[in-house]
Amino acid sequence: MKGILKALAPKLLDVVASSNPVAGTVLKMATKKLGLPDGSTPEQIEEEIEKNPDKAPLLSDVEDQVKKMGIELESYKVEVADRKHARETFKNDWTPKVFCILALVLYGAYVMIVTVLPFEQNETIISLVLGQLSGILGTCAAFFYSGSSTK
Repeated sequence: MKGILKALAPKLLDVVASSNPVAGTVLKMATKKLGLPDGSTPEQIEEEIEKNPDKAPLLSDVEDQVKKMGIELESYKVEVADRKHARETFKNDWTPKVFCILALVLYGAYVMIVTVLPFEQNETIISLVLGQLSGILGTCAAFFYSGSSTK
């Protein structure tokens, strides 16, 4: 590289040069902004900037998006690491398991009581309690069976 791309968009070049999973997306964003065909290489992007220096500001827009994506990717990595740490910390602890089983039993019992027993019911309170218990069950399921599990 002649250095133009490195001077204009160093973050973009770093992402594209690395084996980062978003490198292909970043390259597509840059080629689309510059009006180049899909599958263009960084060298072709640099040649386009050399031929048409007025397109350089378009590359800074992509650079800004790349920086934002980098921040989002880092926060995602931190979140996944946090979940992995929580699972490792509590894998031999009985407390989360008991809590989740208790929540499931209470949810089932509450639904049975509300639907089977005939008494004057306040629908607002019933909905509120069911919503809270559903949220707790969802959290339990996410803790043990989340799709972001890194076991």
